[in-house]
Amino acid sequence: MKLRKTQVAAAVGAALFVAGTTVYAQTAPTVQVYGQVSRALLFADDGTQSKWFHVDNEASGTRFGITGTGQALPALRFGFRIEVDLQSNESQRVNFGSGANTPPTSNFPGHDEDAGGFAERHMDAWMEGAWGRLNIGQGDGAANGASESDLSGTGMANGIGVADIGGGIAHRTAGAVPGTGFGPTVGSTINQQDFESRYDRLMYVTPTFGGFRAQASWGQNGNGDIKELAAFYGAKLGGFGELAAALGWSEAAVPFSTTTGGQTKRETFGGSISWLHGSGINLTAAWTERDNNVAVGATTRDSTFTYLKLGFKRGAHAVAVDWAMGEDFVAVGDEATMYGIGYVWNPVRWLELYAAYKIHQLDRTAGSLEDVTIGTIGTRVRF
Repeated sequence: MKLRKTQVAAAVGAALFVAGTTVYAQTAPTVQVYGQVSRALLFADDGTQSKWFHVDNEASGTRFGITGTGQALPALRFGFRIEVDLQSNESQRVNFGSGANTPPTSNFPGHDEDAGGFAERHMDAWMEGAWGRLNIGQGDGAANGASESDLSGTGMANGIGVADIGGGIAHRTAGAVPGTGFGPTVGSTINQQDFESRYDRLMYVTPTFGGFRAQASWGQNGNGDIKELAAFYGAKLGGFGELAAALGWSEAAVPFSTTTGGQTKRETFGGSISWLHGSGINLTAAWTERDNNVAVGATTRDSTFTYLKLGFKRGAHAVAVDWAMGEDFVAVGDEATMYGIGYVWNPVRWLELYAAYKIHQLDRTAGSLEDVTIGTIGTRVRF
């Protein structure tokens, strides 16, 4: 009799195991649709011309996506993410019509507006367990965002990506008439150098230990191989508020020369830190350095980006003043400076209204160019 009971128990256990495995295998993943519309009015003045533009805010543009997640096995979850953006008149591309000075990513050189279109952001699958998470497909590289830690609440108005708004506007020589005197664009002289963004990659993310997590990725974009490493930290500090910080490194293949071809490797290193006190006062800082490919025989040029922000956040309101400097981005001796102020009203989770104003200056060894002033008012509505 005891033997029979043991056999019955074993059979029941085996049946339950098989049934449980079948349930995990047959349960469809939970799927969610999400997105946002991000629109703004941008005013630009380059000392020669001024104009209002209707734009999509590149700080966080119009997009939509689908995510899914499901428990495939008791200790293993799988999921996916598909996300595309649909931006008309991107805020970092609009300009006064100088084809030679439109940002290199523009599909419409020589025009002050573009017609928009779909662009892939994430085509990503992942699996996750107690050991961490493994991603494969198009998505963020390991260090993407490491230079953009920001708890100020003003990211849509004056975030660390200082060229996201108005980056396509060129500095002009003093006294230039419309259509002449174009120098380098704002975006080419100063930006956060936020590593390698999104590409086809394999990425490993560790579990979070005491607020820390590490990430590593390897993949390719149109130029060749990319490797990235990063560490992120985020924690509540009780009466001391909240802290977010990150440190990243990347190595990417880039064209050695736009005229002679060939490839070289570009390294980027840096990070960011942001502290939000319980009173609402917040401080943010970021720094990155990148070794830039130069022509044969030319002087080595490492560009550096430095950023500081002081803000106050209370309830639905956030305001901040910021300053940034970009050195040696286009040529040795270049010094680009940005001064800005931004305000964001966030009455509910899904709605933001904002306004911002900033001044971009460029000093060169051969002489200074006209300042570029940018004003923005806009909204982001999420679902």
